[in-house]
Amino acid sequence: MFYDLNLSGDESDAFLQRERLAMAVRLGYDCLATNHQAADRLAESDRCTHTPFDATSLVAAGGSGVREALRSQQGLIRTHAPPRQVQQLSRLTLAVDEAAVAAAALAPGAPLPAGYDIVAVQPMSERVLQQACTALDVDVITFDLARRLPYRLRPAALAAAVKRGVALELCYAPALRDEASRRTLFSNAAALVRATRGHGIILSSGARAAFELRGPYDAVNLATLLGLRADQAQVAVSSRCADV
Repeated sequence: MFYDLNLSGDESDAFLQRERLAMAVRLGYDCLATNHQAADRLAESDRCTHTPFDATSLVAAGGSGVREALRSQQGLIRTHAPPRQVQQLSRLTLAVDEAAVAAAALAPGAPLPAGYDIVAVQPMSERVLQQACTALDVDVITFDLARRLPYRLRPAALAAAVKRGVALELCYAPALRDEASRRTLFSNAAALVRATRGHGIILSSGARAAFELRGPYDAVNLATLLGLRADQAQVAVSSRCADV
C-alpha cells in the first residue's frame, strides 16, 4: 500500500478537495489523510468535521484539474488503476512555539485532537521540538522545510522521537512552487536526513492542489534526491506510514 498522509483540507471548496483526492487515487495511493492546520491554541473551530468522500466518486472523478495535472506530468509519472478501496483519514496539525501551550493542547485524552485519526505537531521553537520528540502525545512531527528552521535538527532529540514511534515528516510539494522554496527545502531535507540517518522519516506531499501531487514511485525517486537511500525512500511512502 502507498500512503500520502498530508493533503490540505482547509479550504471550503469541496470540489477542490475531491479533485485533489481523486488525483491521488489515480496516481496509485491507497491511504490518504486530509489535514486541518491549526496554530497555537486549539479552539472549537478546530474540532474534526472530516467526512470521507464516496470511494466510487473518487475513482470516477476526472475534473479539469485532474486531467490537466495528468497531462502536465505525462511521461514523468506512472498512473495506476485506482484501488477498489481507498482509506481516507483525518489529520490535525498544530503549529506551536510555546511549550506550555503544546502540552495543554496535545495532552493525552485532550478532546479536540482525539477526534482525528492522526495528530501532528509542527514545532516553531527549539523547546517545542525537544518536547515533541520526548513527551508530546503525537503521531507525527512535521517541519516547514521550505523556510529557514528556527532551530537545529539535533540527532539525539530526533532519535528519541523515532524510538517512541513518532514519525518525522518530509513534505515535497513546497519544492514545486518556486525556486527559493526548492533550494531551502532541499537544504533542510538534507539536514533532516543527516540528523536521522534516514530513519523514521515519512514522505508526504503537503499538496494544496492536484498538480502538486506526484505518484508513489516518483515521490520515492524525489526522496532519494533529498538524501534517503532507495530502501528508506520506499518505506517512507509505505510501511513506515502504516505504523503511524
